[in-house]
Amino acid sequence: MYLKPRHSLLISLGIVMATITLLAITSMAASLFIAETIQGQATAINESGALRMRSYRIASSLVYDVPDEQHWQATHKLVTEFEEHLRSTELTTILPINKQHPLRVAYNNIDQQWHKDIKPIFDIYLDGIADILQNKEQKLDLAITKDAVTNLRNQYFLIVSDFVDNIDFLVKLLEQDAETKIKRLRIFQFVALALTIFLLITALILVYKRVHIPMQQLLSGAERVRKRDFSFRTSYTGTDELGQLGRAFNTMAKDLSEIYNELEKRVTQKTIDLERSNCSMELLYKIVKQLNEAVSPPATFEGILKDIEQLIGTGRGAICLNNQAQNNAVMLASTLHADDVSKLLCEETRCQKCLAEKQSKLLEVTDKSGNIKQILSIPISDKNQQFGVLIMEPADNTSIEPWQQQLLESIAGHIGIAMNLSHQAAEIRRLALMEERGAIARELHDSLAQSLTFMKIQVSRLQALLKKPDTKSDAENIIGELKIGLNSAYGELRELLTTFRLKIDGEDFNEALLKTVAEFNNRSETSINCDNQLTYCDLTPNEEIHILHLIREALSNIVQHAKAASAKVTLMFNTSGDIQINIEDDGIGFTSDLSRTHHYGLSIMKERALTLNGYLNIINKQEKGTTIELVFKPTNITAPVNINKQMSK
Repeated sequence: MYLKPRHSLLISLGIVMATITLLAITSMAASLFIAETIQGQATAINESGALRMRSYRIASSLVYDVPDEQHWQATHKLVTEFEEHLRSTELTTILPINKQHPLRVAYNNIDQQWHKDIKPIFDIYLDGIADILQNKEQKLDLAITKDAVTNLRNQYFLIVSDFVDNIDFLVKLLEQDAETKIKRLRIFQFVALALTIFLLITALILVYKRVHIPMQQLLSGAERVRKRDFSFRTSYTGTDELGQLGRAFNTMAKDLSEIYNELEKRVTQKTIDLERSNCSMELLYKIVKQLNEAVSPPATFEGILKDIEQLIGTGRGAICLNNQAQNNAVMLASTLHADDVSKLLCEETRCQKCLAEKQSKLLEVTDKSGNIKQILSIPISDKNQQFGVLIMEPADNTSIEPWQQQLLESIAGHIGIAMNLSHQAAEIRRLALMEERGAIARELHDSLAQSLTFMKIQVSRLQALLKKPDTKSDAENIIGELKIGLNSAYGELRELLTTFRLKIDGEDFNEALLKTVAEFNNRSETSINCDNQLTYCDLTPNEEIHILHLIREALSNIVQHAKAASAKVTLMFNTSGDIQINIEDDGIGFTSDLSRTHHYGLSIMKERALTLNGYLNIINKQEKGTTIELVFKPTNITAPVNINKQMSK
């Protein structure tokens, strides 16, 4: 902002300093001028005083009545010197040009008196002495001449007193003039000094009032602002630079105070919001944890209501679950007063007021005292399926705030998700149970049913033979086959029971596989190793049962007939992305007798492979062992990426 010159602090201080400088320069110039005018004044006073002295010397030289040549020369010299001093430049140069000036008038009076009155006397006097000296040489009578010289001497004595007074007056005037000039110089110097001191004091006061005090106030204000005290206001708000700075500081302090107060309010609000967020997160965490850890979600409802009431500051509440027709609900948990809101609400609305709309709403109920109360009804739903409602009262003399309603809606949503997951888990368990029962039925059909059918046929043959004579040998053969079939059926039953127990008791397929391998290691002297590369695969229960049963059948054949020292079970993904299972041994291999003896087991293994949408290969190495290879495409598994293969590409 532009400042007027009279308002500018720098210009004011500049004017004061310029005035002081000007006074100093003027004082020095005046001193030099007066000193220049006084120069020669003392010499003139001396010269004028010398005139007075020389007047008396002339008078003293006339006292002696010795008109000789020496007297004449001395008197002539004195007169000449007097006139030279009267005309000297030291005296005439200091005289003013103005003819009316007292000094000029006094000097002119002396000059006129000298030339008109005194010098003519001395001219005559000296001429007379000269005549006397000349007549003495001629020896003339000089009586008259001596009288004339005496008269001239007496005339001078009569005039000299007045003449000396005039010279004294001139000396006095010269002294007065010199004193006047010195006095003027002294007065001027005093005035200049006084003005300089006044201006210096003015400058100091100006600096103190308009610089020091404002700066002290601004520094004090800045220090208080640094300490977050914005109440200070500087009192100096003039029109100069520091005044404008003071106004700017006051405005800044005011703005900072408002901004700081606003920031404090925001920080306080953010702190409250953060505390609310922490409470909300804590509440949601506790509720989700309770819902996840509970066997059934309704078991956690009472604890959820207490946590809500404690952590977010609402009133009492209740959780009601409805039937699938959504025309009636059951209050499974409640902290409401039984004889107050809950009873009146349920009796008045009969659940329809809460279940009618699938959105949060405020309901008004009237208690026994006739007071109207508001309660918040929030639907418990997930994926457009409503499971019930969450009912909450506001705290005493308050209303439910938006953040509380939003949090309650989130809690209701989590309860709905938990209810949906609980229903889905129950459905999954039911389907798993049905699938497991179907797998057991298929296993019984594929193994025991076929063996029992075979034995039933043998029994019919035996009955037919017993009716004929001489069929003892044939009957014994049939009875032998029946024994073999019974043993085979019993073995298959044990295998089935073992497989089902492993599946039911074990944690997962991997553990069941390891237990199977460990069991056959303990039952025989054959060293069996397992290389399972399907650790993270999620096989279906049907696939797990068929794979375990096929591996057990193969290991059972190895232990009973292969006479192998070692065997290895390998589970892996082949290059086509299918699951490949190899059961290898170093035994005697398959013979035709063994193949006929176990044709039921081999056929069941092939049927299992077909059930898995795969195929079974039996590779006989002729006295070097056998390899059983099962390959199938899993239902829920994608083959992992071969990183080495991708890098080679």
